[in-house]
Amino acid sequence: MISGCGIGLRAPHVEEFLRVRPKVNVVEVYSEDYLGAENTWLAALEEVRTHYPLTLHGVGLSIGSSDAVNKRYLQRLRALIRQVDPQRVSDHLAWCSLEDRYFCDQYPLPRQSDVLRHLVSRIGLVQDFLQRPLLLENIAYYLQPDGRGDYSEEDFLRALVSQSGCQLLLDVENLRINCENHGGDPWAFLGGLPIPAVTEIHVAGGEQVQVDGTVLSVDTHSRAPGEQARTLFAFACAHFPEAVRILEWDADLPSLSELVRTAQSLESVV
Repeated sequence: MISGCGIGLRAPHVEEFLRVRPKVNVVEVYSEDYLGAENTWLAALEEVRTHYPLTLHGVGLSIGSSDAVNKRYLQRLRALIRQVDPQRVSDHLAWCSLEDRYFCDQYPLPRQSDVLRHLVSRIGLVQDFLQRPLLLENIAYYLQPDGRGDYSEEDFLRALVSQSGCQLLLDVENLRINCENHGGDPWAFLGGLPIPAVTEIHVAGGEQVQVDGTVLSVDTHSRAPGEQARTLFAFACAHFPEAVRILEWDADLPSLSELVRTAQSLESVV
């Protein structure tokens, strides 16, 4: 079991990170940053892996797309997995490509029975190819796809885990944002998830923007987690004690020392 809170390690911090080796419990990187990467990048990642537990988090799998599974992408991902042997491999429960065109965001899926069957089939293909379980993250979404569908979100996730054998990456900031924007009870959501299936937790800080006079919470990964995200994070860590915990920060990236201090401060809320 990995205790404490780790960080999402981004490219601008890699050189300094390897030089100072800060006290963090686990490191997560974006898979796509290292797929087909030059030897110097892979060497840096292998050095990180030598000193820290490592997880891979992807944004390009597009598990919910109606396109065929991208075999070239999976081949490159499998090669990276074999090289660095991460403790977790994750992506998003979403779609981000259509007709071989990739988009710059993750889009939600209708929670319907035919979509569930589609996902179960594709997850099976991916897990068989990678020879390890796939973690899928609950995304932040700004429009409800086709109403509420046949399932609540937590019921859909439970069915997906039961039928596919996948695991879950719980993003508490995405949960907070969805409940603020669309209504809903985050505590009921957390209580409805299968405890053994949640093997990783993300926390981040978002922002509020005005859209046509309406205040909208947005998942920007641009600041330290706010009070409500920290409260949800503390509950989630206690409720899912085996889960790896990662602080994400992508936009307005702080110094490495501030990032590490923020992650260490999150350990105190657990």
